Amino acid sequence: MDLLQLPSLNIRGLRSAYVGDQAQNVVPEKAEASLDVRLVKGEDPDKKFEQVLAHTRRQGFYVTTGLPTKEERLSHPYVARVVKDIWNYPATRTRMDLPLSKAIVQVVQGATAGDAVIAPTLGGSVPMYIFEKLDLPFVGVPIVNYDNHQHSSDENLRLGSLWRGIEIYAALLADLNW
Repeated sequence: MDLLQLPSLNIRGLRSAYVGDQAQNVVPEKAEASLDVRLVKGEDPDKKFEQVLAHTRRQGFYVTTGLPTKEERLSHPYVARVVKDIWNYPATRTRMDLPLSKAIVQVVQGATAGDAVIAPTLGGSVPMYIFEKLDLPFVGVPIVNYDNHQHSSDENLRLGSLWRGIEIYAALLADLNW
């Protein structure tokens, strides 16, 4: 759980040449990677992107944002095309010592007989910074099972977790006073 409090570089996917039944004894013409950076509160997404670019350059890569030209490929031994995703935004966190946070924890713990896991930060891409800009506190209350394989081909939600989540949300709607 402690590692979720730190920024991370996530390799979302890699692709190059052929594998499995299509495997061939060839040198691939290119390799592709899809990365994301999980930020923590206080980090600037644009600055973090520039840090990743600087690291890539320190590894000896010529960095371009467009398709590399023939001249660029011939004049540089290593070429990296980097495309910045438009969905970059700062991480945020609501303090756990606020009256709202304490009230939500109390209601959720009551609804789960004290069995809820309380974590100040979870990984995920949810643009909650908008609420922070409006000076509105927010608290996420996820209801998924811990082994749900979120965003994977075998993503799942147990019916028991769904029913328990409905009960938790009902308790929040009925009992939350702050």
